[in-house]
Amino acid sequence: MERGTGEAGGIVSVAVSIRRCARVAARGENLLERVSSTFAPKACGGNTGWKAGAPHGSGFHHRLIGLVPLFCVLSGCKPPAMSDNGVVAVFGGVGRGPGEFSYPRAITAEKNGSLFVVDKAGRVQRFSPEGRYELEWTLPQTEHGKPVGLAVHADGRIFIADTHYHRVMIYDRDGRLLGQFGEEGDGPGQFQLPTDIAFDAEGFVYVSEYQGNDRITRWSPGLEYVSQMGREPINGVPLRRPAGIDVDRDGTLWVADACNHRVVGFSRDGEVLKVFGEFGKANGRLDYPYDLHVSPDDATLMVCEYGSNRLQWFRKDGTFVKSWGESGRQPGQLWAPWGATYGPGGRVYVVDSLNSRVQVVGAGS
Repeated sequence: MERGTGEAGGIVSVAVSIRRCARVAARGENLLERVSSTFAPKACGGNTGWKAGAPHGSGFHHRLIGLVPLFCVLSGCKPPAMSDNGVVAVFGGVGRGPGEFSYPRAITAEKNGSLFVVDKAGRVQRFSPEGRYELEWTLPQTEHGKPVGLAVHADGRIFIADTHYHRVMIYDRDGRLLGQFGEEGDGPGQFQLPTDIAFDAEGFVYVSEYQGNDRITRWSPGLEYVSQMGREPINGVPLRRPAGIDVDRDGTLWVADACNHRVVGFSRDGEVLKVFGEFGKANGRLDYPYDLHVSPDDATLMVCEYGSNRLQWFRKDGTFVKSWGESGRQPGQLWAPWGATYGPGGRVYVVDSLNSRVQVVGAGS
């Protein structure tokens, strides 16, 4: 396991030395006043990480932009929007160094703390809510494939869907392995390519799978297999790659049924309570929904669409509320996003996968 060295100590001195980038008042009492257009995010490529003293380059300003909101948070101000649809920060970039990503595919957040992002290198990286790299660890085996889902338990444990090893790994927030459960197969207590994990208020654990199983399994708080759901046809069609799952306050399990372009709601016993969505790119339609989260106020479902490069919000009755994002490389635009989550303060963190970055959207945007 590798731990972060912490870059914050050198950030202010670096920023002061960059005239075209920003002005920071003496003693750190004033806000970072402006960022030159020179540092606007550009197409991903090359090394986009930086450390104090790094030369000016595409990677340097990509990471700097992600850290601008950190100055604001430390100064007690509200970060300025970087786009007309509410992006307040962007962090990451292509690479395998600290704070960089090799095709990030899933994200989760502690309720009032850090973020965890897993990428196609089989790494889990932990970031502060402002996007500052903290530490990382790598899954024990990655030759056959990499994880595509992870979630934070109420007690702080990190559950990771170790997809191609057909198991769920459990870590503490510092990357220490605490346990695992599951094995390859289609029987009780077995998995075929698990994709995501969710928890209900009573501590039961839910795991989604695909590649033949295409189901959700339910586990006791002690991680004993209880039951399965989703194998029977729903409106004539069984689940096809249930990708993202979450549980609301009433105990309804919501499933992003990716290859059926729909959302399905189950009771804890597996009864189908709600189905909505059909393929399309218009508002209210779905195009490979890969992730789903219940809003902090429990009123809406946020759905991340891999196919249409956007987020959509729905009421639980399936009524469309709003959409966010479009195809592209600039802040507020997405390229094949795999996931999104709510973080501290109601902000939304989006895994912008083929842009190798995370975008942070202000609450209420």
